[in-house]
Amino acid sequence: MKKVPQLRLVTSCLMAIGLNASPLSTAVADQFAGNDFAPTAFSECSSEAFLTQGRTSVTYGINLLTGDYHIADDDNGGDGSVPVVQLNGLGFNPQDRFIYGWSYTHGQPARIHSDYSVEPFGTDTNITNQNYYIGDVSITHNRYYVYRQGSSYGLYFFELDPSNPNYQVMQRVPNSQNMNVRAYDIAFHPTSGAAYMVDRFGILFMIDVDAGTATRMGDTGEPGTYGAAYFDPNGNLYVSRNQDGQIFRIAIDAGSTTAEFFAAGPKSGINDGYRCAIADLPVAAADSIDFGDAPDSYGTTLANNGARHGISDPSATNTVRLGSLLDGETDAYHYPLSDNDNGADEDGIVFISNIVQHQVARVSVDAPNGGILSAWIDVDQNGSFDSTEQVITDTLLNPGEQVVAYTVPSNLVAGDSWARFRISSVSGVEAIGGAPDGEVEDYQVTLIEDPIVASTFPSRTGWATVAFEDNWPFEGDYDMNDLVTQLRTTTYRDSRGALKVDISGRVMASGASYENGFAVRLPGIERASVDEANVTFTINDRAVPQNPLEADRKEAILIITENVFNHVGTGQDCSYYRTEPGCGVPIEFTFKVTVPFNEPQTTKLTGIFDPFLFATPGAFHGAHFTSAPGRAYEIHLKNQAPTEAFDTSFFASVGQDRSRPEEDLYYLTGNGLPWALVIGDDWLHPREHVEISDAYPKFRDWATSNGQQDADWFTLENAELPLVYTE
Repeated sequence: MKKVPQLRLVTSCLMAIGLNASPLSTAVADQFAGNDFAPTAFSECSSEAFLTQGRTSVTYGINLLTGDYHIADDDNGGDGSVPVVQLNGLGFNPQDRFIYGWSYTHGQPARIHSDYSVEPFGTDTNITNQNYYIGDVSITHNRYYVYRQGSSYGLYFFELDPSNPNYQVMQRVPNSQNMNVRAYDIAFHPTSGAAYMVDRFGILFMIDVDAGTATRMGDTGEPGTYGAAYFDPNGNLYVSRNQDGQIFRIAIDAGSTTAEFFAAGPKSGINDGYRCAIADLPVAAADSIDFGDAPDSYGTTLANNGARHGISDPSATNTVRLGSLLDGETDAYHYPLSDNDNGADEDGIVFISNIVQHQVARVSVDAPNGGILSAWIDVDQNGSFDSTEQVITDTLLNPGEQVVAYTVPSNLVAGDSWARFRISSVSGVEAIGGAPDGEVEDYQVTLIEDPIVASTFPSRTGWATVAFEDNWPFEGDYDMNDLVTQLRTTTYRDSRGALKVDISGRVMASGASYENGFAVRLPGIERASVDEANVTFTINDRAVPQNPLEADRKEAILIITENVFNHVGTGQDCSYYRTEPGCGVPIEFTFKVTVPFNEPQTTKLTGIFDPFLFATPGAFHGAHFTSAPGRAYEIHLKNQAPTEAFDTSFFASVGQDRSRPEEDLYYLTGNGLPWALVIGDDWLHPREHVEISDAYPKFRDWATSNGQQDADWFTLENAELPLVYTE
């Protein structure tokens, strides 16, 4: 006899299952009453879920993490040498480790052994003369339950304890003939003893199997025919919709009735589901799933039902993907730890037009093997991809590069936000949840209100580097790494002037012995012009409660931090942050400030505005100061005047500084060397105690010529690589 893989896979799952419509066909070795059955219980409990679909009962193994599925069996019936038993309404009983189901062949329940033999209950155990396709085992009651809608039927159970006087006797639950729930599957909670069903209108019912009552719990928000229902041990109910194969999760134990999209499975007119209710969900294997990169509020990590795609073979030439690169993780590394910063696999989408409110925007999509594309943009910047923010829906792509157009929603809020693109071989993929194949790519984007124009420096994805030597007015070791910060600024304008600005940044190094703060002044903007109630400030992507605008100032001065060392650590056996060999640590301090104005500002706001270093209040900053200089001490870019907080007496002739405020000359030596630099690109700063002119030999000629010579002094080609920090 040919062993049938479906029953082997299904039963080894120790299922809690309910099958609808078409019964499950199973070839067996011995299935007739009167034969001797050795007690052969099951012992394994698989984390995989199963769907049996179609009138020929094809069984799919489903990975609930992604919706990735494979045909577990498409035989389902033997080779003619043995009879076929048709089963429905199966469930696993952990109390005796047997599977129970309804045998259409015998018209009564049956017990399934680990050798795949089917043992029907004793004779005359069906008092209704009807077959049942909805059934499951209650773990807490040690009973097998079946249900059929109608006043002549209801909910019935069979005791599964052989010592019970009513063992295998069919009994109707009182009042259950009045339940009248039109559902297609039933699933028992693994610990509470309650059962749950979702009817065709999407209404969730809790079934009290003692009282025979059905309590309406709420609207799941997703109508349809749910032929498959099963639990996990955390009290989450999963239901699979026949029409489109979408699998939804309902967090029963969390008190929710909302059906949240969880994964895209196979669709069918007939859909039967089962899994072991006490088995944990599968654990993602290394490199087996592609995750997104956006902040976790968008649904990125597995714990938040993040967007994810199964990867069967990332090197296969026919893999559905975006671009040429596809990587896998066991879980998401979301922003700010995302792989956007190390150039991993976001290479499939190119924005070829701005994202402007109301207007048609375009992206170039590289889909080497085609696929079905969907996309979302968080246009209202609420930290999630809402259903109304889907801008591309199930667009079929041909293999290769192509341009896709979409209309930008009208409820756009200008500023930096996130976009998510997902490609798969299946349709109906949502912004979160699993997909069986394909790829998800998340991108930071800039949103523009119509007719607002956004100007970003140095570019939408690039950074400008600002570096400081904090020994002013002395040159000190002149390694220009006492504070290294990367900045990106965006100014939003209409025909009247600047409406608001964004300042994003991240601290790249701090090789200082002194304690320093960091701030940015908006040149020519008064504090009174700022719409303070709507200023936003985040550090490491988390909102900061205090207002960054410096108090008691006429100028608009933004204090990012009074002490950089409050946010970065030097690492083990290191004296400084990211300036010494062997002391490479991750970026620990990122920030963003959005500053709207009460009225459009005509002042020119370009470049990186006016970033500056100041001494941390109360901290020592050199023996030439009789007391801690604090906020009155500032270092700005060459020929940039200090703020109103600066103590101008510090410009007295001391050290190497040769500032002449009356001539608008500030922060420069006698031969024109600065104490602060701005480089419109990523930059490798010198190592600790390495003078910048040693690390970059062309620097002094550039500086002393006032930028007329060696304008490319800072490039990698002009660096002495052993002297710059590359970790």
